[in-house]
Amino acid sequence: MGKQQDGFNGGFSGRLGNVVGYNWRGRWCVRSLPADFKDARTDAQLRQRQLFSAMVRFAGRAKRILGLGLEVASRNAGVTPGNYFIRINKGCFALQDGELAVDLPELRLSDGPVAPVAFDAPQLLDDATISVAFEKNPLHRNCSQDDEVYLVAYCPEYKDFDFSDPASRRRKQAVLQLNEAWVGKEVHLWGFVVDRAGRASQSLYIGSGILGDFPTEQEDNNIDFQTDDAIVPTSEAPMDSTVSSPDAATAVAAPSRAAPPGGK
Repeated sequence: MGKQQDGFNGGFSGRLGNVVGYNWRGRWCVRSLPADFKDARTDAQLRQRQLFSAMVRFAGRAKRILGLGLEVASRNAGVTPGNYFIRINKGCFALQDGELAVDLPELRLSDGPVAPVAFDAPQLLDDATISVAFEKNPLHRNCSQDDEVYLVAYCPEYKDFDFSDPASRRRKQAVLQLNEAWVGKEVHLWGFVVDRAGRASQSLYIGSGILGDFPTEQEDNNIDFQTDDAIVPTSEAPMDSTVSSPDAATAVAAPSRAAPPGGK
């Protein structure tokens, strides 16, 4: 049964005859009911539903990050950031023995026309705080020094994301303070840029490592920081909802560092 909103001048939600009313991003919309619906349950269809549910759950864990990296691109495409994320990353997901496996190095957390930066290898400020130096990408001439650079981390064991406070492009260093419970756990890192209009660059996969084992700023950069492609099972259960760039693998040497910004 449909429910009227805001009197006769408003929209309605729910079913009314052969149409359904709903609100999407502040606009009242209607769609027709399907003429027929067959709930087929072949093995292939059930697996696809399980995969889609797991992908939606994974996207939900990155909701705040997708709001930064995909808001403008998704709005231009007429979908939500979560739906846009699944659309551009569907090739990164698969089911392995009933669990969600994610090709993390190929995962894109942001999308857009903004010029990226070239990230250096990460270093530790303390056991749970990562610093990553960056330089303007020499392949892009036009960019604003006021653009904001973000670092993103994902811990497969905790199945959770976190991201840094913004650092301006001119600062040439971003700092990400993580939960101390992640120390000793595998962590994957990405970075992307957002301009004043909210547009983003494509995210760049920086690599993975064990939090706490990255070098400190006083140590050499001879570290075992993995940048190989890897598919990581995340043990996501079903629920009822960057292209990798050579710049990340050939990052410039770290510049002399200014004092890092404070943690979150």
